[in-house]
Amino acid sequence: MSRPRRDQAPDRGASSMEWALLTPILILVMLAVVQFAMVYHARHVALAAAQSGARVARTAPVGGGWEGAAQEKAAGDVRKIGRNLLTGLDVRTGETGDQRWVEVSGEAVRVIPFMTFRVEQRSQGPIECFRPDVGDGVACEGGAQ
Repeated sequence: MSRPRRDQAPDRGASSMEWALLTPILILVMLAVVQFAMVYHARHVALAAAQSGARVARTAPVGGGWEGAAQEKAAGDVRKIGRNLLTGLDVRTGETGDQRWVEVSGEAVRVIPFMTFRVEQRSQGPIECFRPDVGDGVACEGGAQ
């Protein structure tokens, strides 16, 4: 029978010690990758919802009353696509001149504790209405000036 040499004894268990030290770092890196993937996905969901709400806002008749429909459409899309993806959902609408916009914001789901990522996406476009070629042709009749 051969016995292990004495010069090999100090290295015994070094490999398992290295894995014990590296495992928490590897887990943290994997959690970070998943966290940023969730933030990326949440941004896309918020943008899709904002675009959907903006489509409703832009095609609504000139005047008031379109805000509620646009907000409901955007919030409904977030609920359909990613129910638990955005917490603290906030949908805002606005009108600036001949432009209407919808903004969707919230906090992306947390994978890593104590890390909160706020997601905010906005979609804006011109109000769809008839604009004559003669005269100013800038504002929709009865819209915000």
